[in-house]
Order: sequence, then structure tokens, then C-alpha cells
Amino acid sequence: MTAPNHITGGIVFTGLFCSFFSVNIFANPLFISITIIGSLLPDIDHTKSWIGKSVYPIAKWLSRNYGHRTITHSIFFLIGIFLISLFIEKNFRVDYSISTILFFSILSHLIFDMVTLAGIPLFYPFYKNPCVLPANPEMRIRSGNIRQEGIILFMFCFLTFFMQDLFANGFWSTINNNFNDVKHQIKEYQKSPNALNIDYDYNIYQTNYKGKGTYIRASDTEMFILSQDKVLSLKKDTPGLKVTLLKTSKTNRKIHENKIEINDLKELELNNLLKNKFIAAATIYSNFGTALTINPLEVKKKFIIENKYNLAFISHVQDTLFEKKEKIIADLELKLKSEENQLINDNKSYYLDLAVLQEEKNKLKSDLSNYELNETKKNIIELEKKVENYKPKINLMIAEYKRQLQKIKNDQIGNITYSGQITYIEIEKRK
Repeated sequence: MTAPNHITGGIVFTGLFCSFFSVNIFANPLFISITIIGSLLPDIDHTKSWIGKSVYPIAKWLSRNYGHRTITHSIFFLIGIFLISLFIEKNFRVDYSISTILFFSILSHLIFDMVTLAGIPLFYPFYKNPCVLPANPEMRIRSGNIRQEGIILFMFCFLTFFMQDLFANGFWSTINNNFNDVKHQIKEYQKSPNALNIDYDYNIYQTNYKGKGTYIRASDTEMFILSQDKVLSLKKDTPGLKVTLLKTSKTNRKIHENKIEINDLKELELNNLLKNKFIAAATIYSNFGTALTINPLEVKKKFIIENKYNLAFISHVQDTLFEKKEKIIADLELKLKSEENQLINDNKSYYLDLAVLQEEKNKLKSDLSNYELNETKKNIIELEKKVENYKPKINLMIAEYKRQLQKIKNDQIGNITYSGQITYIEIEKRK
């Protein structure tokens, strides 16, 4: 078979089988270059071949010592090249796809040479008889036959053009997209190392959902699509579900699952952390009852969250707590005032005597006659005795209310803090 057919056939063969491993040979100029080199590499033992001319000394040595279609056309040559490329990948951190591409591109050359009249000694040097496909010589290709080679070249070019979608999305992805259902798209997510774009068009009863988004997460029975800052959920057994389109396409963006511990975060700090994030799982505790914006009436201290996007806690809960605090303070001050007034009433005669005593003492500062002076001093002595012997009543509740007031005023009841664990999904931004 001629070099052009080995190249085009190698592209079709390698692209097809690499698609089973989600490797797109057209995704990188290096990949297609490796495909072309691999599809020609076994002919390195021929000095007049395209690749033989490019490395003439090696080709001449192989041709002189082994001849054409011998050692480089054996399965052991294929395995040897594959193991060497695999070793280089593991030890020098080269892209893992290269060994896969080399394997199938070299294999394509061997198979296409097997369908020629001469065949190849596939198990050389242990078994030198040629291996051929098929057994009937009439059905095999005659190398150099322009008509046959031209037809084959046309077929390979045709397949290369019309299999681009298969190469790009991979074999299994193409199969899953053709099924057009939730079950197969869940499988697609589970085997994909990167984020997936998704086109969707489906109805749940009379409500239509249509658009484009990012396939962000899937469980065994449910898939989640991030689209226009909201998350759509689709289950295998969703009642009333009718799917028109569920088609994914691959991206180079990686998906990362991050776990973080939070401790004593303020509400604003936590909301900034949760902003524009897909929360796969989280358990969050607050020191006072609070709520999420998606359910503002459900006030609690423990939140178990799964598969939610762009969550936020309600900031006005703090205002509610402040209002509650002010109400408690007002109630305590009212009770304190009432007890103080009650105490004044209980000791009314004592306070009247104190007032009269003060008035009598004030008279001493004015001009009095001797009689008035003596009478005033006499009254003062009597009132001082009376006051001294009087035992005023006390009220222990006044001291208690004052203590409670001081405590509630010093209490930081309005400062809500959050602790717990959050697992969120992060997708690399487009470069």
C-alpha cells in the first residue's frame, strides 16, 4: 500500500480506535503528527519510502540486515515501540495519549499491509510466513495498482471528513448522545475527566426547558446542569419528563472537588465564600437561628445542603435578633422602674420624715427668734431619732433586674457566626 493511503488510512483507523479512549487525534498538532509518523514507521526498513528517505542511514542498515517487511512489520516491533513510548510518558511526564496514538497508528500500517497480496510476517522472526487478510487472494489489494489505491484513498478521505464528530467527542460519547436520555448522560459524566458543555431541550409536563449550559455534576440517578446562573436537575424517573435533546460536548476545562472547613465565619464572609459556587455537600452550623434565601421562613441552627448553587444566608436575621434584644432591654427597664416605684411607696413615711428633717435644717439658716430656734432644734432632734430608728424596706428584684440588664447589654447576641464543612465543585475558567 502506498504512503498516502497509509497516512489517510492511519488517520481513520487511529482516530476511530483512539475515540474509544476519548483521545482526539485532531485536538493537538502533535497528535496528528504522531499519527502520521506512526502510520509510516514500519516502512523505515525501505530506503525509498517517505520515512526511509528522511532517516536514510537507519533505513539502509535495516534493509541490508533484515530486508523489507520483516522485523519492522512484526507484532513485536509494535509492542516494543508502544512500551518505549509508555516508559517515556511515565518517566518524563509526556502526554499519556502519545503511546495510545502510536500503538494504533503502527497497527494500522500492519493491518493495511496484511490486506495486500504479499502480506506481512506478523510474528517475525519466530514465524516468517506471511499473514494475510482475507485468505482469498482475489479479495486482497495489489500494491501499486493505481485504480485500487485511488478508490481506497477516496474512501479514507471521505471517512476522515465525515467522522470528525466521532473523533472530537469520542466513541462512547457519540453513543451516549445518540441515546438522548438521562441514563446515558449520567454515564458520560462519570467517565469524563473534564467539564462538559450540554445542549438541552426537554419538557416536564407543560413546562419547557431549553438552552445551553455546563454539565456540572451527576449522581447515580440524577444530573445537574448549570445554565444562566441557575441549576437544573434531571432524574432518570422524573414524572412527566419528555426529552427532545440532551447532547454533550467535551471541553479542556478540569473539574475540581474542593473540601474546606469553616470556623466562626461572619455572615458576609460566608456569603462571599458561597457566591457563584455549586455546593455538592455541606453541613453548616450557626450560633443563632438563621435562614437561607431560598427558604427564608425556615429558621434553624443546622443546615445540611446538597447540590445547590449560589446560596446565601439572610442578612436581615441579624436585624431581627437586634430587635429582640432591644425588646428584652425595654421589658427589663420597665420592670425595674415598677419595682423602684413600689419600693418608694413601701418606704413613703420614711422618705416624708427625711424631707421634713431637711426642711427643719434649712430653717436654721434663716433669722429665727429664740423661741422658734429652740422649737426647730427640738424638732430636728426628734426627727433624727425617728429616721435613725426606722428600718426601710428593701427589694431584691431591683438588684436582679439591674444585673440582667447589664448582662443583656454586654451580650453580643447580634453577631451570627458559622462553622462546618463545605464541599464545592469548581470548573477551570476558559483560557
